[in-house]
Amino acid sequence: MHLSRLPYGLAIFCVLTFALWPAACGDGQRRPSVAGKGTVYFACADQTVGVVPVDGTSPKDVYLCKGDTLTWEPNGHTFVVTFPNKYPFQGKPMTFQNDPQYPNNPVVSPPAVYSGSLLVYHYDIVIDGVKATDPQVVGGGGHSN
Repeated sequence: MHLSRLPYGLAIFCVLTFALWPAACGDGQRRPSVAGKGTVYFACADQTVGVVPVDGTSPKDVYLCKGDTLTWEPNGHTFVVTFPNKYPFQGKPMTFQNDPQYPNNPVVSPPAVYSGSLLVYHYDIVIDGVKATDPQVVGGGGHSN
């Protein structure tokens, strides 16, 4: 009795393909990591920045995907954030500020919009009456090609 090697070769290929598929593809979530030279992936998730006198915010840069919100933690300071040109969130208030009577209460933005590509949104921030450095929000993440 002579058996062909072709069916066994195909069977092994199929078993290995389906066994290794989850390891190769993962769960589809983007996580902060460096993947190759010059490519960085960021998680699509709600973000938080702390208000810091002189420096503006920590972290300095924030990456948002469509629907993500940004929480501004005042850390006991009063602040006003103004987007002078483009606004990365739904609606048109263009300004965020906390209530001076409750300087520890965080302020949460509306959900971020999708701009079609990565776009840098510069904003001005005044903390305790003093203008801080010009931080930025980068929007438009979360799309796939």
